[in-house]
Amino acid sequence: AAAATAHFSFCRSLLEHTVSAENLSYRLQRNPGSSLTWHDGRSQRPDGGRTVKLLRQPGTEGSQVRGCDHYGIYHTSPTLGSLVKPVVLWTQQDVCKWLKKHCPHNYLIYVEAFSHHAITGRALLRLNGEKLQRMGIALETQRQEVLQQVLQLQVREEVRNLQLLSQ
Repeated sequence: AAAATAHFSFCRSLLEHTVSAENLSYRLQRNPGSSLTWHDGRSQRPDGGRTVKLLRQPGTEGSQVRGCDHYGIYHTSPTLGSLVKPVVLWTQQDVCKWLKKHCPHNYLIYVEAFSHHAITGRALLRLNGEKLQRMGIALETQRQEVLQQVLQLQVREEVRNLQLLSQ
């Protein structure tokens, strides 16, 4: 119980910590013959001074681009919800924030179990009823609530990936 409390307080403190846009720097890069993958990269600032994440075509990694001169910009502004990092790159903190927003009724139960089991975005997308039960979420209705939200998250991620591929 003490370990679970420690994990819960860890996650709670992470929820209260905010990260500035300048601390985020990922870019989407496509290697020939492979799927889209995320890599650490340098953020670029257009004339307005906002940090952005750039989606570049193969072979353009060294070229300079200004503002919206290329086909995909990812703002790190928290107001642009659809333009955030992929779920597979979510930290435990990101998962806790997602739980708070999408499963508010039983949030404390979920965040304790998810923190104790160190659930990241990649693990979140792979959850099923059996795994949730092993994590200590005993009530079927609670497992169904989480699974419904996870399914919606999976659909949103798939739509996003398809949109990225079609650009």
